[in-house]
Amino acid sequence: MSSAISLGGRLDRRQLTSVACFAVCVVAGIVLAVAGGKAGLWGLVPIIMYAVLALLGVDVVLATIGAVIVAAIMTRTAPVPLGEQLATSMGSLVAVIGLIILLGAGLGHVAQETGAAQTLVRTVMGRIGLSTPTRVQLGVMVSSLVIVGALGTLAGGNAIIAPIVIPIAARMGWRPPAVAAMFHAAGAAGLMLGPFTPPVVTITAAAKLSYGDYLLHAGLPVGAITIVTGFFMARWIQKHTDQEYAPEDAAQDDDADAPPDKRGQWAALAFIGVLVALAVYGVWVKAGYSYALVVMVVTAAATGLAGGLGAKGTAEAVYAGAARLIWLFMLFWLLDPLLTLVQKTGAFDTIFDHLKGVMPDVGPYVFLLLVVLLGYVHAVPGAAVAQVVLINKLFGPLVTSLGVPPAAWAVSLLGTAQIDQLGPYPTADMMGQMGLARSSDLRMMLFNGWAIMVANTAGFLVLFAILL
Repeated sequence: MSSAISLGGRLDRRQLTSVACFAVCVVAGIVLAVAGGKAGLWGLVPIIMYAVLALLGVDVVLATIGAVIVAAIMTRTAPVPLGEQLATSMGSLVAVIGLIILLGAGLGHVAQETGAAQTLVRTVMGRIGLSTPTRVQLGVMVSSLVIVGALGTLAGGNAIIAPIVIPIAARMGWRPPAVAAMFHAAGAAGLMLGPFTPPVVTITAAAKLSYGDYLLHAGLPVGAITIVTGFFMARWIQKHTDQEYAPEDAAQDDDADAPPDKRGQWAALAFIGVLVALAVYGVWVKAGYSYALVVMVVTAAATGLAGGLGAKGTAEAVYAGAARLIWLFMLFWLLDPLLTLVQKTGAFDTIFDHLKGVMPDVGPYVFLLLVVLLGYVHAVPGAAVAQVVLINKLFGPLVTSLGVPPAAWAVSLLGTAQIDQLGPYPTADMMGQMGLARSSDLRMMLFNGWAIMVANTAGFLVLFAILL
């Protein structure tokens, strides 16, 4: 009982601290608005408040709304111009990325409803084979890589494969902490490699790279380091943990490796066939990020129809999947006005003026490493792709002035967006994979994340030297 009261007290204090932070920033905004002129570095108050509120556990959309309000006060933006800015934001790059993510969630739900995703997992596991622990590990990690990369969601993708692969892994003697490490490493690599995952779409748009160039210079090297390190860490964890699966875990879902039904097979063929064909065409014509809108809609329609959902059922499945991420679309919709208003304060120009005299001495190599380091401390908790947008807006002028190639900038943004989910402290993604694998060993998950972060940091040192 005392612990519950203590927890409630902590939550109340966080709420009070959040309200106090917002009130102080509103007062600061009013003072700066009355003072007139450019706010300079004080214009970063809305961004700082945004990060603080997110760290305090405030819903990220509410934190963004609060930041927009403070920025509007600071720039003396009346309600009508603010409404016009919100309307203009619907056609912005940031909002389009949010729409792509919504459609991707809808496509993922269609794949799940038709059995396409489950069929793909069983196919991968069957093709690799289940005769040895190593084969099972490869099957688990390749399944996670494929499903997360195709659906664009770490938690959602691994939630699909978990009930299928856990009984197989348990029967082969794998332990929960090792399986959790497999899920996390392979899923993280899938997010880096999938052609239409949220981080990939955001980074290719920000760095102005085609998917093929991104994959060659950033996605493949960083993704390979992530999954290979995770592969060996899972084996190390297997030897250094005592937690075991219960007998019922090994016996659960005995038909997990049974042949998929015809409906699932046709849906899986349509899903993979259409997605791969459109992705290859997009690489060939060097399509931009907006091409993903076409890919998502066409692939969802083909998968749903092939899986027997019909036109109405497919549409309903897309709606259901997209509804889960409507908060993320609202976040992206609000980010563009926030960044535009902060830019009006002169904050970004002031930062650029201060840094442009220093950065030439630092050089592009150290600059890119500093951007990655910024991502390691997670500037925007809970919204990695939003973090890319903010960092690209903040440092974009320096990228141009320093002559940083788009490929090198993409690598730095990838480190900023994705590596921080692996550590250095416990993250929501880390906890989620532990839960899916039924693991309670947080220490081993941290070891796994730290090892991947160290390996990737070494990889960044090499990649920046090659690309600059």
